[in-house]
Amino acid sequence: MSELINGETPKPAMTSQQASFVDGKESAFTLYRRLVVGEGGLISLLGYEVYTLFLSNMPGLLGMGLRALVLPLLFGRSGERPAVGRGVVIRNPAAISVGNRLLVDDYAVLDVHGNGGSISLGDYASLGRYSTIAAKGGRIKIGKAVNIGSYCRIATQSQLEIGESTLIAAYTYIGPGNHRRGDEKTPLIAQEMEIKGGVKIGTHVWIGARATILDGVTVGDGAIIGAHSLVREDVPPSAVVAGIPAKVIKML
Repeated sequence: MSELINGETPKPAMTSQQASFVDGKESAFTLYRRLVVGEGGLISLLGYEVYTLFLSNMPGLLGMGLRALVLPLLFGRSGERPAVGRGVVIRNPAAISVGNRLLVDDYAVLDVHGNGGSISLGDYASLGRYSTIAAKGGRIKIGKAVNIGSYCRIATQSQLEIGESTLIAAYTYIGPGNHRRGDEKTPLIAQEMEIKGGVKIGTHVWIGARATILDGVTVGDGAIIGAHSLVREDVPPSAVVAGIPAKVIKML
């Protein structure tokens, strides 16, 4: 059993994000506001609450239509006719910009948190069911007509860019970093993240199902990433790569 310190059980090791929400320095209201609207004020919070309470899970044509009317008022910038499904989680919408006719399927997540974070989705971009785009203090730019399948996770703490008309199959994981192994006395979960400059994916790339593309990688235009591949090195334009780790199989 953990020893008591000043009459309290010491907290276990955790990430810096976890620690910021349990350190007790801010009220529950302030923590909630920061989580859902960032540094936005009470008006931003009120708009978010209206969307979440009344519109987020509204079914059918009425729900889709009302979300298309209200969400452009919450987003930092919005093109025409965003089509957003039921149960979509949108955190800090003022830091999210979307182009014309965005398509977001049910239960996807657009999450911006941390100072300077932002998400930009180009015209005609499509985000599949249960997929997550998370800018953790970083910047994510998704180009025009990018198609992201279901159950994908795209995240960064620095920057991530995906070029137009790129096809990303289901269960793909883009941008994960590693916890830096520094002080051996500090548990790995509490170590700082190793940031390698983000991910850049070119135009007209095809990424197969369950592929993983690590932080620091650049994928050239027209490349193909095989299913289940682990990409940890740059991929030349028009290359076909596959494997764990991914290697060039041929050039198109």
